[in-house]
Amino acid sequence: MGIKISVDEHLCKGTDGCGLCMHVCPKNVYDKSEHLTKWGVKAPDPVRIADCNGCNMCMIYCPDLAIVIEKTEESI
Repeated sequence: MGIKISVDEHLCKGTDGCGLCMHVCPKNVYDKSEHLTKWGVKAPDPVRIADCNGCNMCMIYCPDLAIVIEKTEESI
């Protein structure tokens, strides 16, 4: 079983304006993105997806519903 993390940059307030996902993640999956969104903010970047345990804390606490966690079937 794998994990897919999607961050909708059109909804996200950014890591400086919010950043709750980075603070509640027990596995430190997110870093601040290097690029600016169309809103001029740096969204969270899930750079350590392999470390994600699928707890959904980031998705639950995101006030903008900008994060979606999906469990996927890994191909062998």
